[in-house]
Amino acid sequence: MLEFITKYFNFITYAFELLAMLIGVFYFRKYKNTSTRIFIFFLIYIVFVDFIGATYFYDFNFPLTTYLGNLGFKSVAWYNLFWLFGSVLFLMYYIYHVLQNRINKNKVVVLVIIFSVLILGHLFMHPLIFFRENHSFYQLSGAFTLLIACSIYFIELINSEAINNAFKTYSFYALSGVILWWIIITPILFFDAYNTVSDWDFVNLKRRIFVFANIFMYSCFAIGLIVSKPHFKND
Repeated sequence: MLEFITKYFNFITYAFELLAMLIGVFYFRKYKNTSTRIFIFFLIYIVFVDFIGATYFYDFNFPLTTYLGNLGFKSVAWYNLFWLFGSVLFLMYYIYHVLQNRINKNKVVVLVIIFSVLILGHLFMHPLIFFRENHSFYQLSGAFTLLIACSIYFIELINSEAINNAFKTYSFYALSGVILWWIIITPILFFDAYNTVSDWDFVNLKRRIFVFANIFMYSCFAIGLIVSKPHFKND
């Protein structure tokens, strides 16, 4: 079983991503005029970006990836950064809308500015890294940005009356999945130097941790869409 999961970890993740997106599309009308629709668009975005990445990684003859390859984008590192940068900004936009306190909203805006300056500044100073490697700086920047933003959300939730309806609120499920995913994944990033063909034990361990973290996170997204009962615009 573990060998199967290790070998096909990407496809297992794709399956859970697609499942969460399809459930989101199915329940789209249920969340009319709520912030949850932003998250459903985020799920659609993730599936689209991962589809592009899969065609690139597995060398499928897809027009867009063929065009990018002809432009000189020969490595998947640029794609990983694009996935991370876009995902973080999308999630920060969602968190901004589910927050009610103006001060907390401003904190999220400041976090987005700092994150963008760090990423774009590093890209400007070290442009070749963007095209040649998936640098841990980008991943750690995204991790700490989202961990802080999710913490702001949960602190606000705990200190409000909304805590009584937490299990009926979609943002609780969505951001629980996000923050726990990053808590699990972030420590692995510090040991990414061992993620080479010379250390297959670490490579396989990393794949297993990622796939189980992905299953948990996308299950939170999917279950939340089914059981949540939107009452307010910021649900």
